[in-house]
Amino acid sequence: MNENNLEFLKNSLDRLDFPAEVGNRLAKEVETQKPEIQLTHEVNRNNETVQFDLNFRKSNTSDMYFFNGYQATLKTGHDAQDKTQEFRMRSGNNVGADEAFNLVAGRAVQKSMVNGDGDAYQAWLKVDFSQKDNYGNHKMDQFSERYGYNLEKALDKFPIAELGRPEERKDLLESLKAGNSIAVSFTKEGKEALLFVEANPRLRTINIKDEKGVSVRRDQLEIKDKSQSAKIAENKGQDQSQKAGKKQGLSV
Repeated sequence: MNENNLEFLKNSLDRLDFPAEVGNRLAKEVETQKPEIQLTHEVNRNNETVQFDLNFRKSNTSDMYFFNGYQATLKTGHDAQDKTQEFRMRSGNNVGADEAFNLVAGRAVQKSMVNGDGDAYQAWLKVDFSQKDNYGNHKMDQFSERYGYNLEKALDKFPIAELGRPEERKDLLESLKAGNSIAVSFTKEGKEALLFVEANPRLRTINIKDEKGVSVRRDQLEIKDKSQSAKIAENKGQDQSQKAGKKQGLSV
């Protein structure tokens, strides 16, 4: 068994967000010197289940193994409705397990990419399950910075309480860019409602869903009056200042 090769493969799995136990299982399989190795790993998160099938191939001329890529399948409980996407290993553009989880779940992920000239750029990725490429894989749409999607501006069109608190605003943006669906508080006519949001780069907006995953119309929640937006921001700022003052023991 080639220890250096195994260590390289385990480090590669770690960088792709696969847990250490996957690397440990790989080590046991490598000992058998099989020509091909397939490992299955399942992740359950927020009522969503994704199965990962990782593929390794042994060299024909040495004891080295190569990690060709993996398939991620969103398990729906009905085989005909499951969604599968293959993610191959490509220098500079590898998709990690957490990213793949959100992509096969139908959400968009912002990722640092590398073009043919070796230059880095930012782009949103979204699997188009309605189209397949010449290899039978679903088409991967890309929305670069030139497309003009500004997630922060898209969020600011809605009365979301977390946007008025700097740390929560930062965490929300980072989590949405990672492709997550996040629960936030919407303020409407003095009432708060907990809804889920996710990035929608194609339409340059956000998707809004209730706790059952049913889409909520954006126009019912979008801020129509700019003065209303400013008032909400002002109230949030005052609330934040009061909390900060109380922490410092000041009279507010």
